[in-house]
Amino acid sequence: MTTLPSHGSSRPFVFLHVGDQHLTVRDAPHHRDLIAILDQIASFGRDAFDFVYLPGDIAENGAAGEYTLIEQALRGQPSLPILLIPGDHDRQYGAMEDFARFHEAVMAGRHPSVANDLLQPPAGPGVDPQRASIRQYYYAADYGDVRCLFVDMISAGFGQKGKGLDFRIGPTQMDWLSEEVVRARSEGKTCAVFMHAYPDDLEKKEAAEVAGLFWSQGVRLVEMGHTHYNELAHDGRTTYAAARSVGQNEDGSVGYAVGAIDAGEVSWRFRPLDRVGPFVLITSPADRRLATHGLRGDEAGRITVRAVVLSDEAPSLCRCRVDDGAWQRMERIADGPAYMASVAWTYGARRLTVEAIDPRWPGYGPDYIDRDVIEPASSVFVGPMRPDRPGSDACSLGAWLEKGVRGDQLGPNRAGREW
Repeated sequence: MTTLPSHGSSRPFVFLHVGDQHLTVRDAPHHRDLIAILDQIASFGRDAFDFVYLPGDIAENGAAGEYTLIEQALRGQPSLPILLIPGDHDRQYGAMEDFARFHEAVMAGRHPSVANDLLQPPAGPGVDPQRASIRQYYYAADYGDVRCLFVDMISAGFGQKGKGLDFRIGPTQMDWLSEEVVRARSEGKTCAVFMHAYPDDLEKKEAAEVAGLFWSQGVRLVEMGHTHYNELAHDGRTTYAAARSVGQNEDGSVGYAVGAIDAGEVSWRFRPLDRVGPFVLITSPADRRLATHGLRGDEAGRITVRAVVLSDEAPSLCRCRVDDGAWQRMERIADGPAYMASVAWTYGARRLTVEAIDPRWPGYGPDYIDRDVIEPASSVFVGPMRPDRPGSDACSLGAWLEKGVRGDQLGPNRAGREW
């Protein structure tokens, strides 16, 4: 367990998710986009978020030259708190030696690998599988009242080029994951899991075990890559969030996801790189589509609204309103990116909007102004039944354009085309 610096109660837990990079050669479009994304993120300042998450598939072919590109990109932004795991493309040819060298050189100081005794694929028909000491890349870190668990679905697998990879966790990591999830709940912490793909993509037995663990223990968020498109799925207890690949060419503008957990509730929104700041994410109250409890107000019928504003310059105004009512100014919390207001929420109210205006906004046009809009849950919340396929996209919310989710699952791993 690692306890990393937290920004305390001055703002929600916030992370930025830069999707699968699939790096190939220098100055390819997705390489340039990655550099631009990291530059933009760095401009927010270190206190704006807790970490930047890379969900694996860093290299298209798991080759040393491809890891050189990400190493140089990260060294160009040394203040960025990058946390990452491997993806199936990091084992594209059945080996991970080049990923291991990259990880040891750049990431081991933040989260070292763990050596475990794992079964290896059988050498041939009738040959018993052998065991070997294999590096795995899993770890835990606490940020205030949120416990983050980073899971390695790749290193224990039997993947080979042309035959794909069967995602596996392995028995030692499975024991660790179960212990950490149960401990988080017993300590009253909100649990967030970061992995490469849906638990449903794991080898069948492990898929059922992991999905059952997450459901039974109320894991609040599972953040993933692999899909290549933005997707939100919610089963009433757990939000499964996937962000598009940097290199995806079918899902609109390139960008990155911004996720938050505020008082145990999840918020999520995709930020296109071609939008000029600021960027707004409402973190409290929860939208009805992601909520795990009813709307909580005081005796006077007022609710607390909190939002995070990310920009290279503080907004000149941050304000909120209920439906089409009057705007109310929101006040900045300490020196961070969070803003707060107390607003009246009456019976029949439906929509909550938060708007941030940059000092450079000319008074017209979409640049330098941004809004996030949600529909808060009602005060009555009915707990969900166990889903038929926990840990999968069966509970997908479909299109949610305000959050950057198109709902068409375009990409090479579901309904997309070869690219």
